Amino acid sequence: MPVEEIILLFFFGAAVGSFLNVLGPRYSLNKGFNAKGRSKCPHCKNTLTWKELVPFLSFIIQGGKCKKCGKKISWHYPLVEFLGGLALLLPIMIFGYTLQAGIWAVVFWLLILMSYIDLRLKIIPNGIVFWLLVLGAVNVSNLLQLKGSDTLSTNPGLGSFIGHYSLMFESSNGLVANYIIGTLFGLVLFGGIYLFSKGKAMGLGDVKLVFALGLLMRWPDIGLALILSFILGSIVGLYQMSKGDINLKSSVPFGPFIASGVVLVFFFGYDIVNAYFKLFGLI
Repeated sequence: MPVEEIILLFFFGAAVGSFLNVLGPRYSLNKGFNAKGRSKCPHCKNTLTWKELVPFLSFIIQGGKCKKCGKKISWHYPLVEFLGGLALLLPIMIFGYTLQAGIWAVVFWLLILMSYIDLRLKIIPNGIVFWLLVLGAVNVSNLLQLKGSDTLSTNPGLGSFIGHYSLMFESSNGLVANYIIGTLFGLVLFGGIYLFSKGKAMGLGDVKLVFALGLLMRWPDIGLALILSFILGSIVGLYQMSKGDINLKSSVPFGPFIASGVVLVFFFGYDIVNAYFKLFGLI
C-alpha cells in the first residue's frame, strides 16, 4: 500500500476519532448522545475554529494547550484520534477494501466510544450494543456468502482469529453454530456473574456487550477475548489497589477490558494461542 494512501486512511480515521471526542463527553444518562453545537474548550468554553480541530496537528501546533485560555488539553483527545486512525487503517491493511474491513473499522470505533463512556460514567449505552449486534449480523451473513470460497480458506481472520487452533475447540455443526455458541457463552458467563453477585461484580451493560460481540468473534475466539479481559482487569485492578486508588468494594468499568480483549484476539489471537501451546510443550 502506497505511503500516501496509508496517511490518507489514517487521517480520515483520526477525523472520525475527533468526532468520537465530541460524542463521548456529551453523552448523558438522560439525553443520550448529543452532537449538536460547535466544539468548545472544556475550560474556558471558547468555540473552537476548524484550525483547532485538525487531528494531531492542532494539538502539536498549540503545544497541547488551549489557544485562548492556555490551559492544557487532555491527553485523551489525541489518543482517541490516534486510535481512530488505526481503527480504519489496520483492518484495511489486513482485509483490503472489503466489507469485512469496513465492519471491523466501525466495530473498533464503537468500542473506543464505549470505553470512553464507560470510563466516564460507568455505563455501556444500549445504542452502541445495538449497532454491534447489527454489525455482528452483517458479519455472519457476509461470512456465509464467503463460505467455501478461497477467500475464507486462505484468510483465517474471516473465520477465526486463532487460525487452525480453532478446530480444536469449535463445534463441528458449522459456522452459524459457532456464532450461536459464542453469543451464548458470553451471555451465560457474564449473565451468571451478574445474577450471582446481584450486579455488584458485573454490570448488565457488560452482559449485553459480550452477547453482541459473540456475533462478531464466534466461538472459541470470544472465549479467548474474555479470558484476556479478565487477566487485564486483574492486573490493572491489583495495581490500582496497591496504590490505594480502589478497594475490593470499588466499582471498576469493565467495558474497556472487554474491548482490549477483542482487539488482542483480532490482531494477535493466533500468536497468543501458539505461544501458549509452545510454552507448555504441546506443539
